[in-house]
Amino acid sequence: GLMWLQHGGNLRHTSEQNDGVSRYGWLMHDGENFGVQEIRDEGLVLRTEFVKQPGGDHGGDWSWRVTVKTEGKGPAPLVSLFFYVATDGQGTLRPVLENGTRLAAVAGTAEELGDFTLTFLPPTGEGGEGAKYASYNFLAAGVPGLHRLTDLVRHSLRESSVFSPPGRPRRRFFGVSSTGGLPGEPPR
Repeated sequence: GLMWLQHGGNLRHTSEQNDGVSRYGWLMHDGENFGVQEIRDEGLVLRTEFVKQPGGDHGGDWSWRVTVKTEGKGPAPLVSLFFYVATDGQGTLRPVLENGTRLAAVAGTAEELGDFTLTFLPPTGEGGEGAKYASYNFLAAGVPGLHRLTDLVRHSLRESSVFSPPGRPRRRFFGVSSTGGLPGEPPR
């Protein structure tokens, strides 16, 4: 799943009526193999796209792309995207790090799927060039139920990472602390 935070705004996990998101919904979806949705939130346009390639024993291979742009003109705001993977207690997950810092994949096993790998490709800019600016951190934590994922991320947020785009001032941004967790919950 995906959560996002525009600095100065609220942590978003779902889009619902009366929460300030101006528009959200599927633009295209065939109910099985592909879909495109768009969320407009305080000057941002988040677009998620997925496609499924049939094959294998468990539904095929899925690809998912997330694009974030600004509406109108003006400087691009600082945005944190939080991708999450959860098993709902029915399997195991293990982070796979690249260079000891970037979460490159999550390897796991689940009764329904067997062994699987979810790969996170490095972000790219328009036209396929490398991302202008990106920074990474991750949190591996237990949570007493999927309904508590937003609380887990909210309590793990730290404005301690530094964003240093070339030729621009350094800014702090929100990321998750690798030692975060829910208050009163034992680590897992």
